[in-house]
Amino acid sequence: EFHAASGTWSELRCYPMPGGGLATLWKDVTAAQRAEESRHYLARASEILAASLDRDETARQLAFLLVPRLADWTSVQLLDEQGVLRQVAVAHVDPAKVAWARELNERYPPDPEQPHGAHEVVRTGKPVLFAEIPEALLVAAAQDAEHLRIMREIGFTSALTVPLAARGRTLGVMTLVSA
Repeated sequence: EFHAASGTWSELRCYPMPGGGLATLWKDVTAAQRAEESRHYLARASEILAASLDRDETARQLAFLLVPRLADWTSVQLLDEQGVLRQVAVAHVDPAKVAWARELNERYPPDPEQPHGAHEVVRTGKPVLFAEIPEALLVAAAQDAEHLRIMREIGFTSALTVPLAARGRTLGVMTLVSA
């Protein structure tokens, strides 16, 4: 049983007693449950990676694997032949929001000169975690007042951007966002 308020998993077993009554055993199985979920995601990710040589399709499938269990939004950006980050996948449980996010990315493409975000991860090859996204970060990332309004409306609360690498080379990034 999952307890949403505490984010923990429990197992409860009941046993009848010989003279009447019931004995109960409660056990916290959160660690085991999380390990099982990790095994599930790793197994599914391995299946996806082995199933197709089309990197854009593979990126799309990986993005949707993570929503909604690990993130509200997932985005995958890969470097094209000219070394420019190109968004190849966006995942959200609501298809309308996926279309909206693609349009937003086309209207406000990330600035490669920004000192944070996806381009920083490509440059350094190191993940970047924003456990909390303060207002100042939104203001710094916004390209204009409308962009800032949209980002506030989405309600970003945290984000993790990780490099996607193979053979010692960063090929792109995956961003997981909580809203």
